[in-house]
Amino acid sequence: MRSTSSRRSALALLLCGTLLVQGSLAEVCQAAERGPEPALLLKFVSPEVPEGTARVLLDPLPERIARQVDVRWVPAPEEPPQKPAEPKVLPIPDGAAIRGIADKVSEAAHRMEQVENRQAAQLLEEAERDARGYRFDEAIRPFLAEMFLRKGILKVREGDGAAAESFFARSRALRPEFVPDPGIFPPQVLAAWERASRRPVPEAELLVESLPSGAQIHVDGERRGTTPGRIRIGKPGPHQIRVAYPGYRDSRRFGQWLPGDSEMMGFTLEEDRMARLGEILGRDGDGAGSGSILSEIAGSAGVGRVAVLVLDKGKTGGELRLRLYARTPAGGDPALAGEREVAPDRRSAESVGPWVADRLIASEWPPVGREDSGKAWYNTWWFWAAVVSAAVGVAAAIGGGGGGGGSGSGTGSIAVNF
Repeated sequence: MRSTSSRRSALALLLCGTLLVQGSLAEVCQAAERGPEPALLLKFVSPEVPEGTARVLLDPLPERIARQVDVRWVPAPEEPPQKPAEPKVLPIPDGAAIRGIADKVSEAAHRMEQVENRQAAQLLEEAERDARGYRFDEAIRPFLAEMFLRKGILKVREGDGAAAESFFARSRALRPEFVPDPGIFPPQVLAAWERASRRPVPEAELLVESLPSGAQIHVDGERRGTTPGRIRIGKPGPHQIRVAYPGYRDSRRFGQWLPGDSEMMGFTLEEDRMARLGEILGRDGDGAGSGSILSEIAGSAGVGRVAVLVLDKGKTGGELRLRLYARTPAGGDPALAGEREVAPDRRSAESVGPWVADRLIASEWPPVGREDSGKAWYNTWWFWAAVVSAAVGVAAAIGGGGGGGGSGSGTGSIAVNF
């Protein structure tokens, strides 16, 4: 650094100090402009707690907490929308569809009379495939029953008595009032038909599996067991199969099945972050294992700080238990910041807000007025603003104090060389 006049050096130092203090002031101003720190408040309520009671205790909390904690609550992020399962709407067969199916069944019967069994079986398969494309209403069931009857007769001709009885049982389930005429059907068919009558009425059987396993299976809203499991459906027609597992989104499928049908249905369930988090924190414990889920939620909301409230039944039975978990921007599992019992009334609700705020501040959340609280007078922005003003005045006085004393140009500029 080259030497300059002492007056210019002093002035340079004042200017440098002024720039440094101005930089500090700029940071203070920027912090003031940013305002309260964004944060997320999540609330989970046990199903045992009445909804009205939970609202009285929890709804006023965000506003009351913000009076003491310097945060700005942001809305909870929504889960990505799940594409709803569309009901399988099958058309009602019209006259043309019924005639087409009837023609194939009639042609199959004619082929059977000609002992053209292979061609008959093929026509029956085509007719059944066509019929399954329509709703199993009263107009189409008799044709399905006729198809199963004809398939059973073909099995009798092949010598497969068990398969014949199975088809006859399916035909009887769809058309229970039908009785074969002994003058038309041969004795072997009548005997197999009689044996089929002693069988249980066949139902559709579905093997339902899921990932994860252990999900509840519901058929048309009625619980039928857990996965992996077999369920039976007796009534032909459209049905809804729903599987549900805690912490995951429900999955639904629609379909229709005939007596004797069998099918394997596999479901891969999508994780529900909010439900999964509530399940983990709802247990007794310190929130271990929920850090990754909470990090995803915080990332979606664009915040670093997250507070979680869990309200459930107290240990005494009459009181409710409120647990507070707090997560810092550093991430990881949320820490249990406090736990207390509360009465299910408005008076207790008034004390909950200050308690939650105090526990968050104890967990190193920023209190309201943190910029000036606890600072010495010489470490405040207004003190340094006064120093800057004085420094600028002194610099101006020195700069305009005269041109004598030292050599240099008369331009009035000041050079500081490093």
